[in-house]
Amino acid sequence: MGNSATIPFSTYQLDQLPVDVIEEMKLRTWARKNYTEESQRDDLWHPVILDEMIRIDQE
Repeated sequence: MGNSATIPFSTYQLDQLPVDVIEEMKLRTWARKNYTEESQRDDLWHPVILDEMIRIDQE
């Protein structure tokens, strides 16, 4: 699937960078629209994005 937008990312862990509910929804939506195979993911992507893509893998 295409990456049509800049990827939001952070090098912080979730507990170091709190994300409000709206921002989390945006990140999870972005992850679903821009899903990529595990081997193509960047470890620097925001942890919420990576978490959502893992959830998609498990569906």
